[in-house]
Amino acid sequence: MKKRLLTGIVYIGIITGFFFLRRIHPWFFGILIYAFSLIGTFEMVRAFNFRKQTENGELLPAVMPMSLSQKVSVFVYAALFVPVYYLAEKFWQGRGMEALVLLFFAFSIAMLCLLVFDHERTSLTGAGGGLLCAFYPTGMLATMLFANDLATFSTLALLLIFVISPVADTFAFVVGSLVKGKKLCPKISPHKTISGAVGGIVFGTGASVLLYWLYTLTTGTVYTGSVNPWLMMAIIGLIASIVTEFGDLVESIIKRKTGIKDMGKLLPGHGGILDRIDGTLFTSVFVYLCFAFFIV
Repeated sequence: MKKRLLTGIVYIGIITGFFFLRRIHPWFFGILIYAFSLIGTFEMVRAFNFRKQTENGELLPAVMPMSLSQKVSVFVYAALFVPVYYLAEKFWQGRGMEALVLLFFAFSIAMLCLLVFDHERTSLTGAGGGLLCAFYPTGMLATMLFANDLATFSTLALLLIFVISPVADTFAFVVGSLVKGKKLCPKISPHKTISGAVGGIVFGTGASVLLYWLYTLTTGTVYTGSVNPWLMMAIIGLIASIVTEFGDLVESIIKRKTGIKDMGKLLPGHGGILDRIDGTLFTSVFVYLCFAFFIV
């Protein structure tokens, strides 16, 4: 528990540091997203190519094995993702999203080409695994880049993304441990309870409203849309908390189907980067869409 707590404090410190760096220039926040993309991609490729060992010492087949060329293509895509976005924004302002769509299109074509040019080693399963590794986490992380570049309320959007998710996740664990009760999805994640899910939703919703109050208090900026801002923040917090817990279940099923305990070992007590940001990824998509269509 001490190791988990210490790692959590360090993680929060790093996130906070990048929030201060983005005050110098918004692009500095892209470094954090770039790190998430590269490390998360490595963890996904590792998981899909992991071969679980049985009690008899027999190695089971990997779930979605990729050839070397497919793995390299996935890593090249992740390595180009953030630089391509910012280069497009620098030379063709406002075209970063289009550049990322074109990059993913080019990557998808490359994966199909490899089925021909490297047909002896590649497989359809590997191509499917590569496309999934490209979308989760890198494709979903694009919404953090977009939220960071929102014309207004970009700081609030990012705060909601990085606060609601860990609050909902933490209090789901705390409430579930104290209250216990019926399991939420025993076949996917046997330790999650309905009481924990409700606790996470309640505290995640409260965190959203509290965060908005602190934001308006410190910046003087108020949302003046057609919907009451407090109601809007409560709705965002409610749905984002649900989405966070769903994202955690997605990560759990990936680990269960690939036969691994944790996605990595980078964060002692937590696992890998994806073990830490699984819910945050889904929250990021939801929060960005809310701001892009209803707030900004």
